[in-house]
Amino acid sequence: MKRLLTACLFAALLCFATAALAADAQNLVGTWEGTPSVHGPKVGYRTGKLVLTIVEQQGNAFHGVKTYQVPTKKDRTEKFSGTIRSDGQILIADHDEGFMLGDITKGGEMELQYGHAGRNAITVYVLLKKK
Repeated sequence: MKRLLTACLFAALLCFATAALAADAQNLVGTWEGTPSVHGPKVGYRTGKLVLTIVEQQGNAFHGVKTYQVPTKKDRTEKFSGTIRSDGQILIADHDEGFMLGDITKGGEMELQYGHAGRNAITVYVLLKKK
């Protein structure tokens, strides 16, 4: 009986701790901008402007729109969904293809790496600042 009571108390504390961590998620809603470093076998090295607009966040989950602007080409826009861990680590999944992994830096910037494989393989590094 004593073990059962201890297990129940531990489970209750774990539930409250999880709820507290979710409530403390950093607010990412807003517009984030940066200049990415890009490489892919078809595009070579290039740069441009990357804008992440996070339109809504509930707890640790969020979603928004990513716009990549390349000089002399039409802007590309994709929707995404993401999560942020309590330690600031970020995972973003594009609704079309690809993933971004990164962190919120000590200075409050979003440092991300993106990639997808295949015939149109590409990798991206970007440091985004909130506007």
